[in-house]
Order: sequence, then structure tokens, then C-alpha cells
Amino acid sequence: KECTLTLNAWFDKWMETYKKKTVKYGTYQNYLNHFNFYVRNGIGKKKLKDVTVDDIQMLYNNLCDRGFTAGTIKLLGATLNGCYKKAVNNRMISFNPVPLAEIPRCKDRKEKYVFTKDEQRQFMEYIKENYLYNFFCIILMTGMRNGEARALQWKCVDFDKKLIHVEHTLVTLVGGGYMLDTPKTKTSKRIIPLLPQAEEILREMKDYSVSIGIGNEDNFVFCLPDGSAISRERVTVQLNHIEKKMKDNNIPVGHITCHTLRHTFATRAIENGMKPQVLKTILGHSNISITMDLYAHVLGEEKVQEMILLENLF
Repeated sequence: KECTLTLNAWFDKWMETYKKKTVKYGTYQNYLNHFNFYVRNGIGKKKLKDVTVDDIQMLYNNLCDRGFTAGTIKLLGATLNGCYKKAVNNRMISFNPVPLAEIPRCKDRKEKYVFTKDEQRQFMEYIKENYLYNFFCIILMTGMRNGEARALQWKCVDFDKKLIHVEHTLVTLVGGGYMLDTPKTKTSKRIIPLLPQAEEILREMKDYSVSIGIGNEDNFVFCLPDGSAISRERVTVQLNHIEKKMKDNNIPVGHITCHTLRHTFATRAIENGMKPQVLKTILGHSNISITMDLYAHVLGEEKVQEMILLENLF
């Protein structure tokens, strides 16, 4: 029997039947968001069997022309490929057009902004009165991701051994609310040693949290006065506010995000000689090549100095 489903209809069924209970909630939402943003109102309306390689290629080319990176297009392609593979396996259609389309050469991913040492010092001054001061400090001192820090519970802070156990990430639910999800990748679940300054901040926070009744093991370390989680939006609003104040005072900072703080931690670690494999485990990178890209960026200026050391060898 000929399949008459549109791509939209099959995608929704594929997600509900095959993905909802097999992938993390955050991954599920990423699939959905990519499809809704880029496909649903375009080729999604075509019948599943009628979508051609040209259709996929034109979608990719259009996204490239609109300034999207190759990485974003690859993620969308992976989602579409999974959807089509299952349709072929289920013998609904005989052909998967997705692998035959080519990822175009797009603009490079924008260089992630990272503080210089002086900008970091100034940032620390500007956040002193901010209610998320401790949150920003801990990310700068541990390299944790935004969602990981917001998900941190007191039971994951080991004061005796001076360690943080990264066990979860906080995911915002469609329609409101949040849930604890497993971290980004298997290697994201990790243990981070505490610097003395970070330990001091957390001990003071713990004492205060206990005193107002929100310092139990399952309570969030970083939370609102009623113990509820901090939203991603709150963090973004505060960082944007701090960035504006700094720029208003003629401090030429770039766009500040939580990734800026994470990347700054990594940069300071590299500058101070931390080994790549150690930094990989602290940051929770899934691949050493991701960590090595940071080293290539940070140590670029040192290459000239290192080459000078070789001049007497030839």
C-alpha cells in the first residue's frame, strides 16, 4: 500500500513512537525544535515519498545562505536521516534522500568569546552586588555548564573530600516547569575538585541555606528564596545586564554568556599548564579533540616563542 503521509505527519509519529521513550528529554526537544524551525512550514508539508534529494539540498543551501553554521545543518540532517531511515526500515517508502544531500560550505562557527585576565577581574567587580554572584563564581571556578550548575543539589557537594559530583542538568519543560535530566554526554557525568575559594563560597551558602530551611540534601545549591530552581532566562537577563553596564563604562567586552565563563575557566587552566586529558575530564568533553581545539586557540601566541627555542638546533 502506498504511503500517503506527509513528512510532518510521519515525523510526529516517529518522535512519539520511537524517540519519546528512547532519548533524553533535552535531545527530544532539540529534534523537535530543529524540525519545527526549519522543516515544518516548508518541505514538511510534502508527502514523505515525494521529498527529493534536491529538496533536502535546497533546504541546506537556504540555511547556509541565511547564515547558519555547518554544525547546525548537520544536526538537522541527522534528525531527518533518522526519521527517513525508520520509514525505509518500516517499508513505508523505498528510498532515503537525506544521505545524498551534501552539507554546503558555510560560515565558520563564531569564535567563542573568552575573558582576558583583566576583563575577568573587571567582571568580578561588576557582579559583586548581583544576586547570582555565587552562581557565576562557581562556574568560573569549575567550568560547569549553565544547566549543570543550576541542577546542582547539596547531596552532590562533598565537603569532606572537596569535590563536586556533576550528576544532572536542568531542562526547561515545554509549557513551563523543569526537570532533572542526565548530563549532555556520558563523560559529562564527572567529579570536579573544589578550589579553596569555591569551597569557601559553597560552605557559606550551605550554612545560610540550612538557616532558612532550604539546605537539605535534595535542595538546589543555587535557587530562589523559596528553594525553586533558577531558570535559564534569569541567568541570561543578569549576564546581559552586567554586559551592558560594563560597556556603558567603556569596557570593551564581547557578548557574555555562561559559556564565556566556562571557556574562561578552561583558558586559565591551559595558561597555567593543566594537561589536556585532565582538563577534558573536568570539563566533561566527550572527545579529546574538543579539548585540544581549546589548546590550539589559547596557545596560538606561544607558538612563536616555542619555535625560537629550536633555532640553535639547525
